[in-house]
Amino acid sequence: MKRLTILTTILLTLAIIVTGCGSQETKSPPDNVSGETMKITFADYGSSAMPTADAYNFSADYIRENSNGRIDIDVVSDAVLGNETEMIQQLMDGTMQMAIVGSSVFSKYTDKLEAFQLPLLITDYEKEKIAFSSPEGKALLDATEDIGLKVIGYAENGIRHFANNTRPINVPEDLNGLILRIAPSTMLQKSMELLGANPTPLNYGEVYTALQNKVIDGEEINITSLYAMKHYETIKYVSEIGLYPFPSLVVVNLDFWNSLSPEDQKLIEEGFDKGSEKLLNEFLPDFEKESKTACEEAGLKFNVIEDKKAFADKVKPIYEEYKAKDSNIKAFIEMLEVLE
Repeated sequence: MKRLTILTTILLTLAIIVTGCGSQETKSPPDNVSGETMKITFADYGSSAMPTADAYNFSADYIRENSNGRIDIDVVSDAVLGNETEMIQQLMDGTMQMAIVGSSVFSKYTDKLEAFQLPLLITDYEKEKIAFSSPEGKALLDATEDIGLKVIGYAENGIRHFANNTRPINVPEDLNGLILRIAPSTMLQKSMELLGANPTPLNYGEVYTALQNKVIDGEEINITSLYAMKHYETIKYVSEIGLYPFPSLVVVNLDFWNSLSPEDQKLIEEGFDKGSEKLLNEFLPDFEKESKTACEEAGLKFNVIEDKKAFADKVKPIYEEYKAKDSNIKAFIEMLEVLE
């Protein structure tokens, strides 16, 4: 009887040990640490013909290769998944993980990001690199976390200029009465009004038709978009001034971002940093040259605005208004104003 009891005890002990080992072997690993492929859809409102699309694909390839294929970012361009306004709402709702969104679109939610497009503050790509990498710039970008989003990178579509069908622009008075399309932004609207124009906010995809039907006289635009979006078919004059950059922000849903491991977050950010570097050093300058040549061959007349100070003086009230709004905006503006 004793022998039977001892045998039963041994068998029960072995069963417990085996069960415990089995549960450890089948336990699921923490989120995003497994070897399973993570597919991320990356929505792009812009044209696949723009150099920014090349940069996003470069970033996606870098991340895919350096994760050994585990992180697969699928770039979907040409506004297939919606316009910028729709994308930002989907990002906030959590129905979209990642997208590229123009910085001006955030003006509905925060005025801090508008500082990146104050007229004649950032006039070249070197200053733009400083702006985005600086502590002052990053403090402004962090404002998106208040609406459940996070900026993890940026791209540039090209410094903006004046383009219209009425006359070349040389002095601010040449803008008087011109109906110019602007990206939806309170700050841009105020700036154009100070310069004497009649600004009209329109979504990017509506501009060509508005120019064609003479609903607007012109636009503030980069030369790359004039070419890629075929606006050269509906525009006569381009006046180069380097008004401001037109950055697009790589934005992710904050909850989704926080679900990733620190290692994955670092790799994804690194990938988009590499893409931005490639864009500003190679893709964008090459495409700007190609675009200007094609536009000139199509008959567009280019001129360079020499007296930029006359335009800058007109918009100074906007600088003071935005400095007064927030100490971080003030620090950002003053940091850039001292740069040559």
